Amino acid sequence: MDLAYELHDLVRTLDREADQLLRTESLSYNRYLALVILAEHPGLTSRQLAGAVGISEPSMSTIVRGLREGGLVEDARSPGSGNVRALHATAAGKRKVRAAGKLLGGTLDTTARRLGIDPAELAATIHRLHLAVRGTPQDTTEQEPHK
Repeated sequence: MDLAYELHDLVRTLDREADQLLRTESLSYNRYLALVILAEHPGLTSRQLAGAVGISEPSMSTIVRGLREGGLVEDARSPGSGNVRALHATAAGKRKVRAAGKLLGGTLDTTARRLGIDPAELAATIHRLHLAVRGTPQDTTEQEPHK
């Protein structure tokens, strides 16, 4: 069994399942990711958001337009910033993030527990592996996985 293949396949499966669950909230997985990132990091540009989600700028432009039309995101020009628009999740956008997060949140944890795997330990192990693959220095203290 190949670890790299299994991890990639798991991520693809999780992404597909997340996409299906998020349809009930009228979101795709990429729209959800964009909204989560903006809720946590207000003021990003569309270019920065595209980089964070890992998609092209034209694709992000389409996503932002849909989120804006749905009242989930707003953009504003800061004085002296030219045409640069800072994106922010609206109150409705933040509520949507919470609702969608509840849909996605417990599924993997529940499955892991059913298999006798502690979700917190698994998350910590994956986090350490992720840091090592990225070449990020690690210390010996317990590190919090990204949520």
